[in-house]
Amino acid sequence: MAEVISNLCASAMPAPAFTDWSRVLFVAGLVAGFIGLTAVLLPVNVSRKRWVFWVGWTAAAILLGLSGLRRGVAEAGMAALAVMAGGILYSLYFTPFIKLGGRVRTFWISDARQDPNEPPPPPDSYLERVTASGMWWNMAGLGLITGTFALAAGWFAPVGIMGGALVAAPLAAVGHLDRKDHFSIARGRYIPFAIVVLSSIPTLLWPTVVYFAAYYLTTPTSIGDDATPDPYIDHDF
Repeated sequence: MAEVISNLCASAMPAPAFTDWSRVLFVAGLVAGFIGLTAVLLPVNVSRKRWVFWVGWTAAAILLGLSGLRRGVAEAGMAALAVMAGGILYSLYFTPFIKLGGRVRTFWISDARQDPNEPPPPPDSYLERVTASGMWWNMAGLGLITGTFALAAGWFAPVGIMGGALVAAPLAAVGHLDRKDHFSIARGRYIPFAIVVLSSIPTLLWPTVVYFAAYYLTTPTSIGDDATPDPYIDHDF
């Protein structure tokens, strides 16, 4: 009887504010993430923008992860890791906010050049817009995605073969530029190139064939007397 009365009294009392702490953490995580994303708009130098972005995004990952704790520790951890992975991908493709070993790590050289301490584009970059390493590791990732999709759809299924077009089209452009600018195959990035080749097996290797066709059918540009020597190509990273 005493327990029934206690329950009735508790139900009659107004619920305290912010009883759903997970919702509060979720909203706080969204706010922290929004602050991190707006770092690119701040009228400060790149170093401070980078600091604001990573503090805000790390806080977002922690808060959003904690907001899902009642679903389990594993789920909360996966949510936090997913948020951090999203921040890394965003910063890699759209900002100069990843800096390791004194170099800005970003897909677009123009983003890296926002950092005043960043050296000029490497001589083997693609049109001075994308580094050779950045291009080929992205091609490797794209190849793995399309290859896995083609393998799941069936090696000889039309949808699987057509999936290879997603990697064959950029490979044709890259092969043309490699030959045109007097570079060797894949500009010396043989590890990601090998991944591209292996991942194109489920699409009957036709993306790789497209690359070699574009490479060998392209006529290299003539080099004048005042041209610089061919850039070094003896590394994979």
